[in-house]
Amino acid sequence: SHKKVEEKATSSLIKEFKEGIKTVVEAPWLWISILLFALSNITLAGPYSVSLPFLVSDHLGAEVGTLSLLYALFAIGYVIGGLWVGQQDTIRHRGLMMYGGLAVAGLMLALFGLPIGIVGLAIAALINGAALEVGNLAWISSLQERIPTHKLGRVSSVDTVGSIALLPIGLGLTGWATELVGAPLI
Repeated sequence: SHKKVEEKATSSLIKEFKEGIKTVVEAPWLWISILLFALSNITLAGPYSVSLPFLVSDHLGAEVGTLSLLYALFAIGYVIGGLWVGQQDTIRHRGLMMYGGLAVAGLMLALFGLPIGIVGLAIAALINGAALEVGNLAWISSLQERIPTHKLGRVSSVDTVGSIALLPIGLGLTGWATELVGAPLI
């Protein structure tokens, strides 16, 4: 009896996941965005997580306090971006906000490889965090508005799995590349 309940639950989960995949595949804006987010997670999270500590210690000659400050400023940027979007009655131009947020975040992270000093890095970290949060909130708003309520959980699950699926590979490649060419270039 208990085994039948488990089999039924597993069958239901698989069916719901397939429905989520079907919904995503049928909507190009969904699967293209999820693919873009997966690639962005590799190119943003890898350098942020793996290369930044080496950049701070090896190239800036700074200690863990500087690294902590930069990580905190990324998070403060998220809060600033969230507060800014939260003040708006309606999120307009969501596509521009989503993809523009990714582009701005990427540009800010690219600045980390330039000799701009700690103050420049601090400003770039704030802007990076704000841009990522603005893009993230625009994405969530798009999902909530455009996906039928009964499919939202399934689509969100596919989005989460798809967006982070390549992250372990990206982190590994970033570690290898950081050792090969150095943190500033990465």
